[in-house]
Amino acid sequence: FQFIGKIYAWDVVNEAIDEVSGELRDSIWSRTFNYSFIEEAFRTAHAADPNAKLYINEYNLDAIDTKSDALYALVKELKGKGVPVHGVGLQGHFRENEVPSTFQDNLQRFSDLGVDVAITELGIRYKLPGSADKIAKQAQDYSHAFSACMNVDRCVGVTVWCFTDKHSWVEEWEKGYGEQELWTQDYKPKPAVDAVDKVLK
Repeated sequence: FQFIGKIYAWDVVNEAIDEVSGELRDSIWSRTFNYSFIEEAFRTAHAADPNAKLYINEYNLDAIDTKSDALYALVKELKGKGVPVHGVGLQGHFRENEVPSTFQDNLQRFSDLGVDVAITELGIRYKLPGSADKIAKQAQDYSHAFSACMNVDRCVGVTVWCFTDKHSWVEEWEKGYGEQELWTQDYKPKPAVDAVDKVLK
């Protein structure tokens, strides 16, 4: 209980939805309690820290598709029951040129439900080796993602997944892809830094 009243927001439920079926991912929680564990988690978190914003966070939630439709319906249902869901986090792990055309619309529709939205783990990777063209396109993609948030009233922020390629995890997770961060391995800013700065200004 030492963090009560000190944390702005909590990620209460993380990565609960299967992107193919739109149903709950298999876990001890879903097998035992079905969907009711999500409601219980939010109510319990709110009782423990009533002033904190409470988020549900997901990966591959960026486009309007089966998975985001399922989470949208779930959040709408929870809000209708008075469950204290205050925000939705969209992780934003993109390949080059794959920021969805419906990304901003997706942020907006969750915002229209009366919840905050946030991009929580933004990174834009490209197929290695890198090139000047790929780095330039990466900057455009970062600009697109940040602009989408800036254009939605209840998009409260963007968090990048690390900041330097020196400590990248992508090469282990997806062979042949990497260099998804804003700074190089030797801590030099990429064009994406200027692109983001222009959006923020």
